[in-house]
Amino acid sequence: MDAPSWEATSRGAAGASAAGAMDAPGTFLGMSDDILIARMRTQPVKGLKLNRGGSSLSFRVDFADGSRAAWKPAQTNTQTIPRKEVAAYRLNRLLGLNVVPPATPRALTKEELFGLLHPDSLPALGRIRAETIVGPNGMISGAASYWIPVIKDSKFDTPAGHQQVAAWLTQGEPMPFSERPMLAQLSTMALFDFLTANPDRHSGGNMKTSEDGSLLYFMDNTMSFFLEPEGTEKNRAILLHVQRFSRRLVEALPRLTFSTLQALMRDDDGAELLTLPEVRTLVQRRELVAGYVRGLIRQYGEAEILCFP
Repeated sequence: MDAPSWEATSRGAAGASAAGAMDAPGTFLGMSDDILIARMRTQPVKGLKLNRGGSSLSFRVDFADGSRAAWKPAQTNTQTIPRKEVAAYRLNRLLGLNVVPPATPRALTKEELFGLLHPDSLPALGRIRAETIVGPNGMISGAASYWIPVIKDSKFDTPAGHQQVAAWLTQGEPMPFSERPMLAQLSTMALFDFLTANPDRHSGGNMKTSEDGSLLYFMDNTMSFFLEPEGTEKNRAILLHVQRFSRRLVEALPRLTFSTLQALMRDDDGAELLTLPEVRTLVQRRELVAGYVRGLIRQYGEAEILCFP
C-alpha cells in the first residue's frame, strides 16, 4: 500500500527540514528566541524569589536589565530534571512549534542563590538548602525559561474539560467552530506530551493559557522523557482519544531522527540534554505516533485526520 501523501512528502524533505529547523529564526510571543536566550544565559542576577505551589523548587529570577526567567535548580526531587525543560524547548522548535517558552541551561553560584534571595522566600530557606544540589565547585546547575508575565488556568484542565475535549477530537463528533483554534492546540499538546513522555500535564494546574485564554503554553516539562518506548500509560491513553491533528505537525515528525536529535540534545559545552537511551525511546515514540496516524488515515481519510493546519 502506498504511503499517505503527508508521509511521502515529509519523508522526502525530512533531511533538509531537520538540518535547518534550529537555524531558522524562532520567536515566542513575537520576540526573538535568540535574544531571550542570550539574556537568560548572560544577564547578571539581581534577585530570586521562590515560586509558590508545586512539589519542586522553582524560582523567579530578576535580571539586571529588568528581564525575568523561571529558574529550576538541580535538586533532590528526582522527578524534576532541569535539562529536560531545555530538551522540550528544542524539540518544540524542531517540530516547527513556538509553544514551549525558550529555555536554556543556566548555572548560578551558591552565593547568588542564597545571597540574593527575596525576603519573602527566607521562611523556606531550610527547604531550599536541603533540596538544592550544590556542585563541588560551588555552582548550582539549572535551567532558565522565559518568564511569561500573565498566565491563567485552562478551562479544559478539569475532568469535565478533558472529557469534552476528547469528544470533540474524536471522528464523527462535531467540533464547535469557535473552539477549533483551541482544539488544534490541545491536539498538538497531546501529541507533543506523548513524544516527551510527560505525564504531569494533566495532573492539575499544568495547562496554562494567555490572559485572554487564546494561547496554550506548554510549560513545566522537567518531569518528562521517561524511558517508555510506548509512552507513559497516561500519555498513551490521552493520545489514543485524539483523532484530529495538525497537518504541519504530523509532516514534521520525520525530522525526529536519531542523528538529528543526538546532535540537537547536546549543549554548547557538550553536556547532554537527553541521554542516548532517552533519545532512542523518543524516536520509538515518534514511530508509534506515525503508525497511529497512518492507521487513522486508512480508516477515515487524510482530510478528516489532518484537519488542522
